[in-house]
Amino acid sequence: MSEPMARGQDAAATPLWVFDVAALVISMIGAVLVVLTQSPDWTTLCLLGLGTATLGSARRVWLVLALCSAGASLLVGTALHVVRTPTWTGDEIIAWTRSLLVLAAAGAAAVIVHGRLWGSRREVERALLFAQDATVHDPLTGLANRKGLAMLGAQILETARRRGDAVYCMFLDVDGLARVNTDLGHAAGDEVLLTVSEALTSSTRATDAVARWGDDEFVVVGPGTGLAPLEMERRVRARCLENSPVPREKWAARISAGGAVLEPWDDGDVDTLLRQADREMHLRRALRREAAAPAYQPVRLDPSPNPPDLRRPHGWAD
Repeated sequence: MSEPMARGQDAAATPLWVFDVAALVISMIGAVLVVLTQSPDWTTLCLLGLGTATLGSARRVWLVLALCSAGASLLVGTALHVVRTPTWTGDEIIAWTRSLLVLAAAGAAAVIVHGRLWGSRREVERALLFAQDATVHDPLTGLANRKGLAMLGAQILETARRRGDAVYCMFLDVDGLARVNTDLGHAAGDEVLLTVSEALTSSTRATDAVARWGDDEFVVVGPGTGLAPLEMERRVRARCLENSPVPREKWAARISAGGAVLEPWDDGDVDTLLRQADREMHLRRALRREAAAPAYQPVRLDPSPNPPDLRRPHGWAD
């Protein structure tokens, strides 16, 4: 049984298996009394067992066992009554026939109710799982969102500190996404984000948590010191170039990355790592843009029609 349903059972006052056992015990008692007394009146206990079985677990085996024991008891009781009393009165025929028909109808109703009850429970369970998944995952990429990263990051940090290991964080920004959205539309921008998310997933370990932090920002948190930002940029760019959804002149498949490491003896948490990695990313991106910018060249004005005459005392010509 899935986790939400298990939690529901834990919270319930009575575990579901109690109803399963009670249904079988009640049905068996009724079946034995029907056989021993050869009276169809004890079929009422069998019907009570069927009703109890509908409150039990999702396994129909308990309901089937209760129904089979009740049906077998009626057939055996009828056979024994025929042997003991060859001549039946009208009331006896009506009583046994009524008990058999009522048991058959109750069994069919119990099966239908049990199926619908657990069908609706499964629908609620699926809805809860979908809602839970939607709150911790990014709907576009399927990666963890900020809430999901907070949960995973805290767990990674706690496990790493128990083992005396460091934790690293890498903050990544997709360069040129705004131009793709402007020139090619947001659908193309979403394809770029999907490509980057797949490249990040394939460039990290299974123990790392990869999340989408914002529109064009991603975060990786994992145990150890992780990759150097330059190496992560190189790996992601290589994979994005292989599967780029847009022309290269529109997007150069570049990302800017910044990293931070929290040693086992350092104070701080995941938020501390995120802030440090974010600052590192912005610093590295600014330095890259500054290095790529052309050297400063002073702009020279057009020559004056009356250039200064250095031989004259006042400098400028008349």
